[in-house]
Amino acid sequence: MVVLHPQSTPDMAKKPIPHPILLTCRLRLRQFREDDADAMHECFGDPDVMRFWNLSVHTKRIETERAVRNYINCTPSYYRFWAVADAGSDRCIGLVAYYDGHIRSKRASIGYMVNPVCHRQGIATEAVSAMLDHCFSELHLHRVQAFIHPDNTASRAVVEKFGFRCEGLLRDNERVGDVWHDEMLYALLNTDYVSHEAKKSG
Repeated sequence: MVVLHPQSTPDMAKKPIPHPILLTCRLRLRQFREDDADAMHECFGDPDVMRFWNLSVHTKRIETERAVRNYINCTPSYYRFWAVADAGSDRCIGLVAYYDGHIRSKRASIGYMVNPVCHRQGIATEAVSAMLDHCFSELHLHRVQAFIHPDNTASRAVVEKFGFRCEGLLRDNERVGDVWHDEMLYALLNTDYVSHEAKKSG
């Protein structure tokens, strides 16, 4: 995984820090663009994809357009969304994000979503790995956590690959529409994390 940093200039102190681009073998994690709405609507409009998400299914494209605009205009100290794009075509195939961020207190939560046509290809694992490297190496977070529906075995398997530990079941912790859902709290500390690159070299 490679982090692309912008070149420093005297004016950068006056401007927002550009969105970091994270590169992996197959993926390019970049800032969202408005033209990613079509690709993301394939996820947000799919009931199977959304059954474990913290929002209701988007029945109208305009809902996804609003979401994408929010992902573009993020506040990095609290949350940041990356479009997960194919490295060759740059087509958006999902997202990864940290949110509820408390950068000063060195902790944040993460979430991720991949287009169902790309499931079972290791895309989520590759994208999450890049983001975790950024969270621990660049943001110097101490704790990263994930809230996962107990039935979402695929998502649980992703975080467990990185050493996340289940800290318990939170009853009725998430409300989607009028329905309350249990969630399992997973967490990873920087003292337990081993980067993907370090694992390969080891």
